[in-house]
Amino acid sequence: MLIPIGSFKNWINHHHPLNKEEWVKLFKKHFKFTGGEIVNEFLMSSGYLPGAHDENCAVFKKIVPLKPKWMEG
Repeated sequence: MLIPIGSFKNWINHHHPLNKEEWVKLFKKHFKFTGGEIVNEFLMSSGYLPGAHDENCAVFKKIVPLKPKWMEG
């Protein structure tokens, strides 16, 4: 079933928030050649899953003011 939502960003926002396993299942359903690592890296880099930085990291402190989607979940 296609959801007419206008853009890839809107499609991702429509499905947010999901955990990593749910995202992987969704991507595998709709896209070829996607696996856990690809989905994880894409969603981390676009702000939909938390990254590799913990709360004490200087990079984490720079990310928080940007209000990434994973902080909404």
